[in-house]
Amino acid sequence: MHSRQPGAPALTTEQLLVATSPRRLLYVEALPGSGKTTVSHQRFGLHRFARTADLRAVVAVSFTRSATEELRSRVSQQWGPSALARPHRIVTLDSVLNDLLTHLLRTRTLQWPGGHQELEVLDTWLPHLPTTRTKARPALRLVGTQVATTYPEEDEPKYHIKPVDFSSAISDGWCTHENVREVLRDALGSEKVRARVTAYFTSAIRSLLVDEVYDANDLDVDIIRVAAGAGLAVTLVGDPWQALYAFRGARPESVDRLLRQLKFEHGELRTTFRWRDSPTQTTLTQGLRRGESTALTEGTANEVDVVLARMWQSLWDCDPQVLPLAAKWKARMGPLQKALCTLLLNELTQNALGLPALFLPDAWITLGIKDPETMEELRPGLKSALQRLAGQDNLAAIWTSLVRTVVAKARMEPSAGHTRTPRKALSHLRTRLNVEHERLIIGLTCHQAKGREWDRVGVRLEESDKAILRKGLDSDIEAHRALYVALTRARHRTLAV
Repeated sequence: MHSRQPGAPALTTEQLLVATSPRRLLYVEALPGSGKTTVSHQRFGLHRFARTADLRAVVAVSFTRSATEELRSRVSQQWGPSALARPHRIVTLDSVLNDLLTHLLRTRTLQWPGGHQELEVLDTWLPHLPTTRTKARPALRLVGTQVATTYPEEDEPKYHIKPVDFSSAISDGWCTHENVREVLRDALGSEKVRARVTAYFTSAIRSLLVDEVYDANDLDVDIIRVAAGAGLAVTLVGDPWQALYAFRGARPESVDRLLRQLKFEHGELRTTFRWRDSPTQTTLTQGLRRGESTALTEGTANEVDVVLARMWQSLWDCDPQVLPLAAKWKARMGPLQKALCTLLLNELTQNALGLPALFLPDAWITLGIKDPETMEELRPGLKSALQRLAGQDNLAAIWTSLVRTVVAKARMEPSAGHTRTPRKALSHLRTRLNVEHERLIIGLTCHQAKGREWDRVGVRLEESDKAILRKGLDSDIEAHRALYVALTRARHRTLAV
């Protein structure tokens, strides 16, 4: 196997033990700042360059493109570009699921409308198809081995594409990642399909590493179960205290059940480097994991590098000095309204903080912006809107002018509802525009802060959060885990702001 690259940091004994473990099924529990990514890229490289005649792939997956890109970069730096030569790869789990569905279609295990065996898989239907506010959610299901469309009713209306457009797109071989998941969830209920998936894993992959495994939902866990049953070396890395994605279907209890049932070896990374120079942070973190009562020292936004909260609205409602990088827009706001507000926010965050607003690519997609040149053409209109917001101009007049400018450049035809003035969102921006740029502080939710660190962190606590901390955290409750993540981001100090 390859030796460690010159200049690469030496591993601790703890990291070395889990990175080189010979166990086929290994779970690595990693505390914040303990070198999780270091161990993951080392283990990937060791499996990739093991002395073996086995030509099957070594694959690492995570749940976001940013996480996979970081791991891919670290592997390439440590082990060289050949580490990722085909068939070896580091991708999102969605990419593996897409490959799996393609295999099932090519082998005629499943049949897609129109007989398609290659699919165009989209992140979202926007801007490819128009949406309408409805309770009928377009989805896919299996009827025998045939993929079919269905329209289950939701409790509240949301923006979905029309049934006729959905049916036509599916027949043309288009779908979204969520549609792929819908088909596979149904398919894995068939023993014949499970056998086919097992055979696929056995023939194509020899080692699978899953990063942030506690972000997995039931389908993800089932895929891991099949892979382990196919004889692959499976390494799972994560921390039950940092599981934050229940809203996306993540179920930490399913991961725990898998670990017990398949008897995964349990490795631990407990030595943290994040707050090794801060006894206060060390004591805080240890107490949180033990469920001890906790009260944070009060502070102000001037004393911290970032302010975190469980929800975006809490950040917008606190000190105007805090500038959140995104917002939780109202459910009744249309896609165009949300996209335009994101563009305005991005113009402010770029000017004040040198950072893009989160979900900016989603706004581009909604507006049909496909190149930077179009965005540059929109900037004068966005700057003008912000200048008027900083003054006392009428919000409706500002919004009407902005919509007219953007629609002309993006060549859209908005509905009357989309042009309705989002007064609360514009008012929030106005309060931040009246703060000097150099005094503005980044605001993020716990979800966006996961995996990151700063010297001094402020946490915006609602009364319910303070009550939770007084009683002590419970890792089985997501709101508690979100607070744990927020309170473990600081290298030196955490304050309530």
